[in-house]
Amino acid sequence: MKECFIQLNDRAVPYEEATIHVGSAAMKYGASVFEGIRGYWDADRHRMHLFSLSEHVDRLLDSMKIMGMEHSWNKKRLIGNIRNIILVNHLQEDCYVRIAASVEADGSLEARGPVLLSVAAFPQQRKPHSDRGIHISVSSWQRISDQMMPPRIKCIANYQNGRLAMLQAKSDGYDNTLLLNQHGKIAEAPTAAFFIVKNGRLITPSVTSGILESITRRHILSWAKEMGLTAEERELDRTECYLADEAFLCGTGAEILPVISVDRYELGGGSIGPVTALLMNKYFNTAYAKEEGLEPNLEDIVTYPKEEIVNAALPI
Repeated sequence: MKECFIQLNDRAVPYEEATIHVGSAAMKYGASVFEGIRGYWDADRHRMHLFSLSEHVDRLLDSMKIMGMEHSWNKKRLIGNIRNIILVNHLQEDCYVRIAASVEADGSLEARGPVLLSVAAFPQQRKPHSDRGIHISVSSWQRISDQMMPPRIKCIANYQNGRLAMLQAKSDGYDNTLLLNQHGKIAEAPTAAFFIVKNGRLITPSVTSGILESITRRHILSWAKEMGLTAEERELDRTECYLADEAFLCGTGAEILPVISVDRYELGGGSIGPVTALLMNKYFNTAYAKEEGLEPNLEDIVTYPKEEIVNAALPI
């Protein structure tokens, strides 16, 4: 196994040295936010496409703001750290990047800093059953609301809500699950947004339904418009899911993950539907820049230089 490095505050360090103290506010109180970013390897052009990198970094900075973190990080510096650790680890396959900002002080509940910035990058493949669809439930656990712990930010502490729901779903024999919000309407899956398709129309819960403001969801709504598909953002009842023609989860980790049953109610004859398949094709064509006009933004591309990359401080 080759040596792996993780970026800590502008420097790539060996994996085993990338630590934070058990007394930190991040460990004691969950004072940490993060982003996950998918990288898609383009072997022909010897480069990595980081899907929507700029938008993910913007959302990380928003999360840091809402969490009251005092820091000096800016967008350019964050992107530099991400690009550096991909090169240092010589990643030349599809990958996942996890960037986190954590209050590392051994302080009180309201500690605001100092903030430790970490970036890990490692190989990542498709989710299981993405080629044939998954079976999901509706959880008995309720989704947190903006009045409790705002779900629109990627705070690590928020994920305990989804973890409890996933533990229940797995125990009950499902692949994933949906949480209802405080109004009894569909919110999202623990780590993904949710769409149904009914009579050719895409329907997804609104951003005020207790969801993370998913970047992948935003792209899908934009692609639907380009493709001439009708899309709605509105409240979604549980029973609407049972009567849907198609359904899918979407997100950085999930990409587009077809759903073929909800609470054992079969959808679309138990196979991936045509609208879902169309959007999956669009997603991967965009991620890998397979079509003319789908070239990623320059800041979303990591091109490997000819010279050897060394483990060294990142110049800012």
